[in-house]
Amino acid sequence: ITITGMMRDSDVRITDISGNLVYRTTSLGGQAIWPGTDLQGQEVSTGVYLIFATDPTGSSKCNTKVLVVR
Repeated sequence: ITITGMMRDSDVRITDISGNLVYRTTSLGGQAIWPGTDLQGQEVSTGVYLIFATDPTGSSKCNTKVLVVR
């Protein structure tokens, strides 16, 4: 899953709908790739996931959501 439109080197956190951290990465060149797995490398279940991105200064934030269907 490609997440675009972010500032370079943004901290990207993906949580489940309950707020549990599922995946974390850093955007490179304004985009981040989420392979649809959790922090242990297991495929995530069908559901809604929240994406939180913060630029390196912490001043610009972006929130969105994605639906994963397996």
